Amino acid sequence: MWSPNTHSVTPLELKRAFSSKHRMYSDYNQQDAQEFLRFFLDSLHSALNTGNKGEHLRVDDNLSDNRKAEQTWEWYCRHECSIIRDLFVGQLKSTLRCTVCGNASVTFDPFWDLSVPLPSSSRCKLEACLDLFIREEVLDGDEMPTCSKCQTRRKCTKTFTIQRFPKYLVIHLKRFSETRWSKLSNIVEFPTGERELNMAPYAANTNSNMYYSLYAISNHMGSTAGGHYVAICKHPFTQKWHEFNDNLVSDALSEHHLVSSSAYILFYERA
Repeated sequence: MWSPNTHSVTPLELKRAFSSKHRMYSDYNQQDAQEFLRFFLDSLHSALNTGNKGEHLRVDDNLSDNRKAEQTWEWYCRHECSIIRDLFVGQLKSTLRCTVCGNASVTFDPFWDLSVPLPSSSRCKLEACLDLFIREEVLDGDEMPTCSKCQTRRKCTKTFTIQRFPKYLVIHLKRFSETRWSKLSNIVEFPTGERELNMAPYAANTNSNMYYSLYAISNHMGSTAGGHYVAICKHPFTQKWHEFNDNLVSDALSEHHLVSSSAYILFYERA
């Protein structure tokens, strides 16, 4: 892929093999890159998974949150075991708190990427998107859950934090509406240098120091009616940025040209 003697690589055999298993990708219609990535990684994981099935998860409510997280992760790893999981999967902590009795219910779930909302401003920083992701949400009305202590439906608050960070962090900027009739063109300023993204403010444990370095971007140009994807990747040896536009490869892009309103998926590596 990074050979100086290779102008470009066209993964026709990979697409053909994948499409033969998943017919929805057999034509040349435009598909959502984030949905495809999730589907692709999950398919690779399923093919390589050597985990054991059948055992039910049992976690003692009297344990500390960190111990619950460890037990949940150990159980998950026994069932889902592959190099894909090792590289891309992290663990989210979800806290549901009753506004009447104050009881907190904590659950831990694996995640393959973070889908973060965009603020209403035309220009923002990635940290503002991450702040929205972990911002406290009020569950009221039809969304009220049942409080395990009150034994009835109560108004609750819900928050997310990151319990376990993956080696490769994938951040999806939610530019498209749920119906995909509209697309947001906000410019999101994201860290592009080495160890520039500090994820500590979003960690469940305050003593976590998690720094990430950007290594790739998936850009979407166009509208919901039609568009085009372009990849921008950092060479692992020369540290130079290159743009991959179908079979056209442009080299020597500077970090100053990476941020644009087209950025759709960001790929970070843990430092």
